[in-house]
Amino acid sequence: MIKTALEYFPYLVWLLELPLFVCRASAVRKVRLVLAALLLLFASKFVFYHVFGGDAFAPDLPEKLIWAMGFAYSGFMILLPLSVLARVAGLRGRALAPLAAIAWAVSAVGSYNGIRPPAVRERSLTFDGLPAALDGYRIVQVSDLHASAAARRWRTEKVVATVNALDADLVCLTGDYADGQCAVQACNVEPLRNLRAKDGVYAVCGNHEYYHGHVEWMRQYGAWGIRFLENACVFPRPELALGGVGDCVAGKYGGTMPDVQKAFQAATNGEFRVLMKHRPCEAGKLDGVFNLQLSGHTHGGVMPLMDRLVARHNGGLVRGVYAPDAGRRMVYVSPGSGQWAGFPIRLFNPSEITVVTLRSGTIRQGK
Repeated sequence: MIKTALEYFPYLVWLLELPLFVCRASAVRKVRLVLAALLLLFASKFVFYHVFGGDAFAPDLPEKLIWAMGFAYSGFMILLPLSVLARVAGLRGRALAPLAAIAWAVSAVGSYNGIRPPAVRERSLTFDGLPAALDGYRIVQVSDLHASAAARRWRTEKVVATVNALDADLVCLTGDYADGQCAVQACNVEPLRNLRAKDGVYAVCGNHEYYHGHVEWMRQYGAWGIRFLENACVFPRPELALGGVGDCVAGKYGGTMPDVQKAFQAATNGEFRVLMKHRPCEAGKLDGVFNLQLSGHTHGGVMPLMDRLVARHNGGLVRGVYAPDAGRRMVYVSPGSGQWAGFPIRLFNPSEITVVTLRSGTIRQGK
């Protein structure tokens, strides 16, 4: 803590000296200086977390303080482009004040949407040649919970209660369950041990698992009865092969690089193939390898306009159903069941617990 404070000593000195400048300034300048100080504080959220919470991305701070800082920071980030546009349009002085009100109103709504527990969304996906025994098979997908000091145990408990009430055939967890080290955040994600499904609960690593020590996390989840799939598949039903791979950052953190072909090596009897893969990108390059891919990572694009940027980095896949080969091969991208505390807002993009029901039928291209 002392070392961290020393790293940011120049910033702390500046903040301590600021009141002196305010006291000596004229009334108008005082207001401007106070507003500038507030904006600086809002923009310095990660510095604040690092100094006072010990971790810039998973701070050990009270939950409501993290919510407040997230709200303030998000409003600032929304205000920035609005201010640039306003200046280009020739607006000055008090004419800019409504923009601040708009920015933090949007941030308030988005922050609430990011915090509140996810709702259930039902999706029926029809496949040509689906084995009759799997017609009506129900898979619950939970992705991107990001349990942390900003989304504590109470939220995870609500997610688990909702999932268990669905009485699904299978539960698939598609990555990014917690932000932080296992020793610190296990208490917030531990309710996942109570997940239940007829054919079991399976998971794959997302990028955040690798950022925060995937070996320890996988060991802990295993003790809770959650099985991780790394370039491997299991057979919950004789007609169903469930395969999983880790995230593509695995190699940088000592993990196993994803290999979808290898994941389904044991599936040699024409089983219906479901692939769990955290990132949806590269789905178009996996022709014939899977029938259904379940992914997350994108958070549904977070909000309008930002979703276009997210799409560019995820092969054009952001949220919902994509059918590169309708009726034979589909991808479902979950918008996530939580929200990363680094930018904790959602707009026109609610979080969800997804129920995918498999249906047998014939899909004609262009219909």
